[in-house]
Amino acid sequence: MSRSTRRRAFFAAGIGAGIAGVLLLAGGSAFPRLFGAPVPDQYLPELVLVPAGEMALDGSRRVAFERPFLIGKFEVTFAQWDYCHRAGGCTHRPKDRGWGRGGRPVIDVSWDDAAEYLEWLSDATGERYRLPSEEEWEYAARAGAGAPAGKPPLFTDPRLAWASTYALVPRRTKRTKPVGSGEGNRFGVFGTRDNVWEWTGSCRVQSYDSGGRAVSRKNCGVRILQGEHRSPMPSFVRDIGSGGCSVKPMPGNFGFRVVRES
Repeated sequence: MSRSTRRRAFFAAGIGAGIAGVLLLAGGSAFPRLFGAPVPDQYLPELVLVPAGEMALDGSRRVAFERPFLIGKFEVTFAQWDYCHRAGGCTHRPKDRGWGRGGRPVIDVSWDDAAEYLEWLSDATGERYRLPSEEEWEYAARAGAGAPAGKPPLFTDPRLAWASTYALVPRRTKRTKPVGSGEGNRFGVFGTRDNVWEWTGSCRVQSYDSGGRAVSRKNCGVRILQGEHRSPMPSFVRDIGSGGCSVKPMPGNFGFRVVRES
């Protein structure tokens, strides 16, 4: 079983932390990977508690969150990622495009890269970290509102709702901003609309008609991104120059935030 397959099984099955103190070598890395090594507080994602509630999705569908959950107040930063890389838990060192590292959201990371970080963080802390589902992300971003945050859509077709942002509010710069820039929403969550697209743990679901019967099928080779608009994207995308199984060059504006299970 490949390392990528093991990682996907880890998150799919919800397996907890590994055995503390076991020393493994991260494939291709010059750094040893130490399970259970303490992570300094400044490199731990800051979390906020999102209360239980429900929200409307497209059409008449609703989703309920029966229990509160902890989600990242900010996106994972370069400082947090670079610590994981130094510790040997993250094999990929993403590029910052000259925009700066430190407190800016980490970019240039694939879904598999994010899963590797979360596996390391879970091992190192003894807590269970994962990506939010697309519904958890949207609920936290809306802060319990009944409709997506922002101005009324320019287009009535819900499939084109994302285009309003580009038509009405053009971005002044493509550069990312340090996390915490601007104001958080009512739940205390920052940066869900105007910094980077964020990976979620949700697989793309394709629905089609089969002999008059609606059929839905998951494709977990494609994961859902949330942010400026909802978007499906192949889960493993990496610049062909850096090796690996290349699908296409890694977009520079893909990041993520965490959920910690209580």
